[in-house]
Amino acid sequence: MENKAQTFQTVRHNLMASYRQFFALEAPKLTMPAAQLQHNTAQSLARHYRVAVFFKDDSPALVGHFTRQLDEHRFILQAYQSNLVRVVSEAEISFIKRV
Repeated sequence: MENKAQTFQTVRHNLMASYRQFFALEAPKLTMPAAQLQHNTAQSLARHYRVAVFFKDDSPALVGHFTRQLDEHRFILQAYQSNLVRVVSEAEISFIKRV
């Protein structure tokens, strides 16, 4: 019985993906509330967490860690295993995920 349910679920997901692709339906963008975003940026800076930062302007996500806080809402983000450094503000971040 479990095999039938799993097969049905797989078919359902494939069908939904096909409809999204055919009709060019976009999934809603994930956004984090401002208070949660401030808390997560401060925590990842203090504890040196490696995070994936997703931006509102559809630029690719950047994986790295926050190295320094410039002011209340701007941070320096250094990419993981790269020399890429980017100044990010909380206004341009959609959400943060710990990696």
